[in-house]
Amino acid sequence: MDLPPSHSHQSQPSSFPQQASYPYSYGHDSSPESSSASHQRATATNTAVNAHAQSHSQYDDTYNLSNSIHAPQPLSQQGGRFTEEWGAAPRGPSVLLDYPSPSANMQRSNSVHSFVTGDDQQLPARQNTLKKKSSVRRNGSLKRSSSRRSMRAGSVKSLALQSSSDHDEAHSAFYCPVPTSGNPTETLSNRFQNWRKVLKDLIAYFREIQNHYEQRSKSLLKLANVANNITTPPGFLQSAGIDDALQFLRIYNKNAILEANKAKEIEEDVILALTGLRSDLQQKIKEIKNLSGDFKNSVEKEMDHTRKAVKTLSDILGRNELDESSTTGKQDPYLLRLAVDRQVERQLDEENYLHQAYLNLENSGRELEAIVVGEIQKAYNAYAGILKREADNSYNVIGELRDGPIAMPKDHEWMHFVTHNDKFVDPSIPLRTPDQIHYPGQDHEAAQEIRAGLLERKSKYLKSYTAGW
Repeated sequence: MDLPPSHSHQSQPSSFPQQASYPYSYGHDSSPESSSASHQRATATNTAVNAHAQSHSQYDDTYNLSNSIHAPQPLSQQGGRFTEEWGAAPRGPSVLLDYPSPSANMQRSNSVHSFVTGDDQQLPARQNTLKKKSSVRRNGSLKRSSSRRSMRAGSVKSLALQSSSDHDEAHSAFYCPVPTSGNPTETLSNRFQNWRKVLKDLIAYFREIQNHYEQRSKSLLKLANVANNITTPPGFLQSAGIDDALQFLRIYNKNAILEANKAKEIEEDVILALTGLRSDLQQKIKEIKNLSGDFKNSVEKEMDHTRKAVKTLSDILGRNELDESSTTGKQDPYLLRLAVDRQVERQLDEENYLHQAYLNLENSGRELEAIVVGEIQKAYNAYAGILKREADNSYNVIGELRDGPIAMPKDHEWMHFVTHNDKFVDPSIPLRTPDQIHYPGQDHEAAQEIRAGLLERKSKYLKSYTAGW
């Protein structure tokens, strides 16, 4: 994990006394003259002497204003104590904690969205390297930054209190954008402890899934045995009949048994991977807690020194507005402003060290959590693949059943039975009529009629005649 080294490995920033003191000395202090011209000459002389005094050798032990404070560089080649490689190659799906060279980069696994749903056979292995980036060293040289505004040389009236007109607290010397108290390592440890609980629950759930597929495999085996022992009696269609349903179900049970056995193996790999990840997280949590010393800081102390220096400068500027002759020598506003600038630089050095420590901790926590989430996603993706293959198998047999035996006419088997059994009459044979009957002598000339017509017959009672054949 990318965190700054502990304070014990770096030089601490210089401590400062509670009262405002300024590391400047002068060869002499000119007393003010009564006349205005003499006062101006004395002020110019003191300013020149003060400027010359800054280059004296007695100030070599103080911060050098010719250098500048550099912004923290988070991408250094410097190694750290929290550098590990997460590789799944040595032990299969589980996670091993290796310690490669600091120059190794984190190899992120492919996104889970790039997988085809259910394609758990091509899941990426966890081969990520968690690398520590460099931190800000407190013993870095301080260099005075360029002036924030253009000022007339030698003029003390051009200096304005920044805090009096700056309402944006992000630019205030009395504001720190990062927490100066608290224990972020404890918060991060609790975060990954919660992830360990999530992993524990998932492991229990996937174990139940594994037991389910073990029982399912046994049940499907019994079901397949029953289906295979069913024989079709004679008189039924061997294909394209109702017996096709059993054929489809036999194939379905066979595929389901294969998938259940495969699911048991996949679940074992998933459980091993999650168990290994949970064990590795415990070790990571211990390492995170050991980094609590990196967040001990003196930002509040430096800010208090800055506040006192600014107050002193404000008081001197107030006196300067009343009587310029009273703010000479060590109380020259320009020199006091330089002291405030240096104190602000020391404060920002401490603040940036702490800020970079937070950034490194957050970046490393993000990478570690990405590994955890990636493993959980792979576990879910494996289970989704199992469910998809089961659904595809079920969907296929549903389509075959609906397009075949279920859509079959209800008299399809009966028609086959009656048409292939000599004890029954084929219902397709029509009834016969007399004109369809032929017999020997039917068309002989001797059997043909000579004259045919209607005869009238007298009624017995009505004395009438009725036509008839």
